[in-house]
Amino acid sequence: MNKNREQNGAVPLHGYLLRLSERREIAIYLRDGAAWVADFNNGRVELFIASAWYSMGSGRRLAHAQRRGEVETISPLPEEVVQRIETLHPHTAEPVIGPAVRRALAVLVAVFRHSRSSVQSC
Repeated sequence: MNKNREQNGAVPLHGYLLRLSERREIAIYLRDGAAWVADFNNGRVELFIASAWYSMGSGRRLAHAQRRGEVETISPLPEEVVQRIETLHPHTAEPVIGPAVRRALAVLVAVFRHSRSSVQSC
């Protein structure tokens, strides 16, 4: 699918493109073991980790659209879409951290700080 990723030893993207209208397409795919969503809407593109995209309600809206017959086509990712997606990923070099992970990290930091202050006061 994507020769650059294949040459670099990376697995090509696997996924599907859902066309909702002339102006709206959604690519759902796997990249480096993570599920991603690229939402192409009227010339703009937004990139999401699939769980965050679904949590925002977009997954449920897509399921309703599919039931109403509003999804025009579902096809494997075309090469030009794969290339567009790949240009988005260098901008997401930092891993996306969800709210649950942030809370867990905050708790760990608080516990660590508390344990350090307890040791220093002894």
